[in-house]
Amino acid sequence: MSIEGGIKGDQKRFICEKCGTVFFAWRPETAPGVRVKCYFCKHEQEDEASRRTPPTAATGDDEKEPATPVP
Repeated sequence: MSIEGGIKGDQKRFICEKCGTVFFAWRPETAPGVRVKCYFCKHEQEDEASRRTPPTAATGDDEKEPATPVP
């Protein structure tokens, strides 16, 4: 949680695609996948969260049948 405004999120470690420098940027939980800018060469790149596929919702077909008691 940030100390500035109480926004949930944390610092993420990034490696610049252009210059290869490691830098950190704040990633709020409400907006994963926004573009980040390298502090050193000013190159903008996408957050890796935007490249991930969203998890699929469970359809209910995976429900297990109740176990039959053993006599």
